Amino acid sequence: MLTIFCRAILLYCFSVAAMRVMGKRQIGQLQPYELVSAILIADLVSEPMSGAETPLLYGIVPVLALVLMHSLFGLLGMKSPGFRRLINGSARVLIRDGSIQYDTLRQVCMPISDLMETVRASGILSIGDVETAVLETNGTLSVFPRAEARPASAGEQGISAPEEALPLVLISDGELRRSELDGAGIDEQALLRFLRGQKIARPEQVLLCALDSKGTVFLQLRGKDQKARRVPWKEMSACADA
Repeated sequence: MLTIFCRAILLYCFSVAAMRVMGKRQIGQLQPYELVSAILIADLVSEPMSGAETPLLYGIVPVLALVLMHSLFGLLGMKSPGFRRLINGSARVLIRDGSIQYDTLRQVCMPISDLMETVRASGILSIGDVETAVLETNGTLSVFPRAEARPASAGEQGISAPEEALPLVLISDGELRRSELDGAGIDEQALLRFLRGQKIARPEQVLLCALDSKGTVFLQLRGKDQKARRVPWKEMSACADA
């Protein structure tokens, strides 16, 4: 029993490492050859994981072969557009200029009910508000609303909107992110003084403290029913200067 336990841990770690090498795509974004690799890896490690009489190499060697083929297909796909179309297929336009392309729907075997469901999942209630819908090679549907159905952008309203960047996570689940603090040019002691100014004694009490590009600090404590706070950067600067 202990042997099976140890083999399962070893093969699990090996499978995670193999998937890590193969990339970080989410399941809904996998290309066909990537999905096949993921399914086969799960099947190949199951037998040596549960059967002590099966050598570990019977699971490790085939997985290594799959990782090699995955890398080869990825490389060839980058070098050759024709090979990429062969293994991934091509995107299909299901709605063009507001009209459903019935022949294309039949080719991809998608009923109207599934198309309407996917359109609703994208945040558009009526299919009549869709200008273009494209079925991507990974199976997701990209939906673009008609001009009169989409919200006006800042540029269309003549508003100059500042560029936004990823927020800097200063504290995550009670842990100080020193690299992010250095990136924001914030001294650790200044952050601690800021927390005390917010009636927070220790960083361990904080679930998330993040500084966005607009100069606002998002702050929420750990624990049930804790409410998030949004503190202007000037408050933080005042605390840092104190």
